[in-house]
Amino acid sequence: MLYPFQLVSETLLPLPPVPPPPSAAAGFLALARTLSGLFDETPAVLYLPGASSLTLLYRDVSYHWRDVFDSAGPLAAGLKAPPRFFGTTPARETAELTVRPGPPGQAAVRLRSVSGRPFDRLQGLGVRLETGDASTAALLAEVAAALPCRAPCGVFSRRFEGLLHGCGLLAPTDGSLFAYLTWEPVPQEQLLLALTCAHKAALWRAFLQDGLQLLEFDWLWTHYYTGEAIFLLEWELALGEVLEDLGYRVDRGPASFRVLDEKGRDRRFDFARGAPAEKLFLKLLFPLDGR
Repeated sequence: MLYPFQLVSETLLPLPPVPPPPSAAAGFLALARTLSGLFDETPAVLYLPGASSLTLLYRDVSYHWRDVFDSAGPLAAGLKAPPRFFGTTPARETAELTVRPGPPGQAAVRLRSVSGRPFDRLQGLGVRLETGDASTAALLAEVAAALPCRAPCGVFSRRFEGLLHGCGLLAPTDGSLFAYLTWEPVPQEQLLLALTCAHKAALWRAFLQDGLQLLEFDWLWTHYYTGEAIFLLEWELALGEVLEDLGYRVDRGPASFRVLDEKGRDRRFDFARGAPAEKLFLKLLFPLDGR
């Protein structure tokens, strides 16, 4: 920080046992999820390229410091490099909370402020983590910024696969375009519902440009006729945007149709023999059927 802190207090508090995380990154992500659930807010992430540290910022929150300790203290104490928690006191000065392992079943809780005056309530919360490694900090910053606040799963680029696997959070989805973070075992439809419109556009682009038959289309086709809320409108709108961006057009005649690419060449699709991506593509272009 920009100035030295003065000690307010250092005490031992009971610490409930928690299973150790498989890695420091896993512990930090669990900490972020816990705090996001506590405040019902997704944090901003402060990170400078090349730095080995990052800070989560929960801006619009007001709390007692014990709230943070009770919810996140066990996770913070379990990290090899415990994070530092910062907030603003009613006297408009910055205060710091740190939680470190103490004797068995206890945590050493240290409170500091700029003036050394005691405090209870704070506004805003910054959680600073030192990773010791710039590449890990860069990956964690991106994952933390997209971490779902309450949902049991999240969607990430495949370049995060190694990090998520090391955290024990990677769902096995061979053949999918994306990597899926899961906090607990989830059914297939939960992964499907985690996809945003931007994810769906990327899937359509991969199919139309590269011919990829991706696992996500298998999931969607499985649920197409179930009546579940699979947000077909999003899939249709995403497809329309991608077709326009690629310069594709659909020519419809009284008894036939043609799909033409950006060079005016025919693109052929087969509903009967095609894979799920082809079936869905044709269904969204021609949605009327007898079912």
